[in-house]
Amino acid sequence: MSTIHQIVFRAPNGSSGTIVPAFSSIKDNANVERWQRRLDPWLRTGNPLGRGYLDFGEQAAFIRWHTDVASRYDWQYALVLIGPPVVLSAGYALELPELTADLLAISPGGRLRSATRTELGPGHDAIMARARSVQAVELLVPLLARVLAGEQSVTMPWTEPSLPEAVMWGLASILSMLGDTRPVSFLTYASGRAANASGLFVSFRPGAARLPPDPGFETVAIGLATRFAEDTAGLRRTLLRHGMLEPTDHAGRITRLLNLWPHIDTAYSGGTHSVNATFEGPSPTAPVPPPGSKPGTGTNQSVTCPICLHEIDDWDGLQYWRWDAALEAYVELPVSPALNQNQRDRLLRGAYVRCPAPHTDVQTDHYLPVNYGRFGPPVLLGFIGLTKSGKSHLLASMVGEIQGGALLQDYGIVSRPVDPAMHQRFLEGWVNPLFNHDRVLPGTQEGIVTFADAFLMSSQNGPERLVALFDVAGGDLARVNETKQFLEIANGLFFVIDPEHMSARRQRLGDETFNNVLDVVKGKARADQVSAAIVFNKADRVRFDEPVSRWLRSDSKVLDPVEFLLESRDVYAYLDAKGALALAGPYLLCDRATLHVASPTGGAGNTEGEGGVYPRGVVPRRVLRPLVAMLAMTGVLPGPEAGRVGI
Repeated sequence: MSTIHQIVFRAPNGSSGTIVPAFSSIKDNANVERWQRRLDPWLRTGNPLGRGYLDFGEQAAFIRWHTDVASRYDWQYALVLIGPPVVLSAGYALELPELTADLLAISPGGRLRSATRTELGPGHDAIMARARSVQAVELLVPLLARVLAGEQSVTMPWTEPSLPEAVMWGLASILSMLGDTRPVSFLTYASGRAANASGLFVSFRPGAARLPPDPGFETVAIGLATRFAEDTAGLRRTLLRHGMLEPTDHAGRITRLLNLWPHIDTAYSGGTHSVNATFEGPSPTAPVPPPGSKPGTGTNQSVTCPICLHEIDDWDGLQYWRWDAALEAYVELPVSPALNQNQRDRLLRGAYVRCPAPHTDVQTDHYLPVNYGRFGPPVLLGFIGLTKSGKSHLLASMVGEIQGGALLQDYGIVSRPVDPAMHQRFLEGWVNPLFNHDRVLPGTQEGIVTFADAFLMSSQNGPERLVALFDVAGGDLARVNETKQFLEIANGLFFVIDPEHMSARRQRLGDETFNNVLDVVKGKARADQVSAAIVFNKADRVRFDEPVSRWLRSDSKVLDPVEFLLESRDVYAYLDAKGALALAGPYLLCDRATLHVASPTGGAGNTEGEGGVYPRGVVPRRVLRPLVAMLAMTGVLPGPEAGRVGI
């Protein structure tokens, strides 16, 4: 069936108002209201200059916004088309015309008529031509390279009308040719940080930083994009002939692509270098090394496994593995010796190594991302706090802000996931429920001591360093022997407290928990090897207290050691005035330490624990400040200003 339903939504009266469904071709009003709740985050973030497409699996939604020139609001109403993705595909949606008043044909009964799919949209030829233009290819190359590398959420700069739509049409076309069937969603003009969606989500935002291509997939992306622009039908035939549409997972698809595409016949001026070889011809010359640290270097020294503390001396000599979703198990990943370094790096994106610790030392096999030991000594950061201190919400908010591009846009810190699959699991399990659905998160599961997520981070002129984020359950901290191994090698610890900890009983419990951890830190060869950031979390609950109110309102986004010192001074004095100075113990023990005010949600949930929601939505405040301070204190950020933070 090719019928497509329609709903018209009226804009809210102000940013906190309610979006109201006005007309619909759906007769069930309860179903219309469900769609209103489901689409609310994207309806609010969109703009008449762009379009939105959300693939929810069984159903997809396509959004166009409209406003009059004289209107004082960003948009007055939005028309949403709803249908199965096989009917309302991303490509077809982009071929539909701009939204005008005459498209809203109301039936005599006050309902919209349903729409009918045609083979091609009215704007098919125009958007295909735009997608093959030089301007579109220059944006498509870095986007495609990051998608091939496994990134699930990408924010691109918005530069001019209709260009993002052309880029997304080209991306959807190429992914279809590659047999990539994952859901693809996008927002081609985001007036703020857009909520993520399941599968691949791409947003375009004015002022967003221009992303470089992923170094390992830049050459392949250049070839696919330029061949698509020059000979779309020829590219489709070549990929089909080499079995790209045969069923496989992402790793298998990449392997086929690498076997097919060792070189390209084209030149591209939008990247860091030009490629000039022959398509499906002789082997290419040695690839140009990408900027920054490169996988495969910096592994002469041993690497300590963060799970069991086993010293791994020959990281590059370990067997490679990949996760097989169908088998729900790790399987060996063979690497042909005929691959050149560039092809080898691409094949190993998302691969793992198995810790070689003897089974007499560990109970179960455990695996680490292949890049874990390839960027110098990893920086391990742990989140310490009692249950219900909000540390899991703080971690999720930090990752959500990183995912939304705030770390790059506000501080110039470049980041990318170490393991795209692990990162996506954390997004789907923690970040998306918090940011997209305003849900209260469950507590950290006890008995699991491994990193929740990990990133390669650098200042724009510095080398990349691996930063792993650990969330340890409060109950495990009370039995510190179970987490001692991680604490022995941690580089930095976030000590998370909240207003409830300032009561006498809770303060004693918090003091005991912190003391358990600090006893391990004191037992290390040098206590000054561990940096501390004490985070006064859930600060919105005492938002009228000074100096909490002043720091919550502060919007500074600079790496200023003096400002960090002033904030530390004020939080320390606040804890002292409340008789809770015992919670500042880490500040006195560690040579480099800071104190911070933060609110990961901006308000309280309607109930504590899993199942509750935040009725006013989630608006994080100052959650990146502790992370930036920690990156400076642990040496991830170089320079004299970073060197003065926390001293």
